[in-house]
Amino acid sequence: MASEGDTLTDTSSAASPAADAPRDIPSGWEQRILQLDGKRYSLRLEPEFWSALEAIATRRKLRLNRLVAEVAARRSATVNLSSAVRTFCLGEIERSAAARSVALDAASIAALIENAPAPGLVLDAEQIVLAVNDAFLHWSGIKRALVLRQKLARHFRFQGASTFDDLWTRPAREEQTRIVGIMPGRVLAAEVTLVPLLGARGRRLCGLWVRA
Repeated sequence: MASEGDTLTDTSSAASPAADAPRDIPSGWEQRILQLDGKRYSLRLEPEFWSALEAIATRRKLRLNRLVAEVAARRSATVNLSSAVRTFCLGEIERSAAARSVALDAASIAALIENAPAPGLVLDAEQIVLAVNDAFLHWSGIKRALVLRQKLARHFRFQGASTFDDLWTRPAREEQTRIVGIMPGRVLAAEVTLVPLLGARGRRLCGLWVRA
C-alpha cells in the first residue's frame, strides 16, 4: 500500500477512490488514488482540500488526475505530494481572491489550516497568530493559549528579517524560509513554507506550514 503522497507505476489513466485505505486513517480524511499516464498518485486529504482541488480543476477545465499530476511534477523532491497539494490549494485561493473571483474571510482560511495534519498556523500582516492546528501545538510543545492571538515573535523568529514583509511585494507565490524558537531547555528550528493569502476586503494573511 502506498504511503501519503507516493507515486506508483501503473498503466491506467482514470481516477478512482482508494479501495484499500489503511484502517488507521482518521475519519476526517479521504484517501483517493488518481491515475494518469502510467502513474498512480495516492493522496490523503481533508474534505475541505478535496473540495478546493476539485473547484480549481473545474475552473481550469482539467480532470482532477491531470491537475494532481501537474502539482506532482512541480513539487520539490523533499515534499510529499499531499503537503504539496495543500500548499498549492492555499496559493490558488490567494491568487483567485487577488483576481476578485473569490472573497474569503479569515475563518474560511483558518478552517483549512486547523483541519490539516501538517503543523501549520495562520498569521495576519502583523504576525499575530489567528489560527493554529493541533499538529503545530504538538510539534512546538506550546499551549494553545500561549500562541493564539499572540505575536509569533513571542516564541519564534524568522531567519532573515525581510522574509515576511516581502511576501506581498512579489507576484503571489509561496516562500521557503526558516524559523527558530528558544524554548526552556531547548532550541527549536525548522524549515517552513509561507503562503501569502488575501482575505475578504483585501486583508493580508499568511499560511505557515512546518516542513517535517
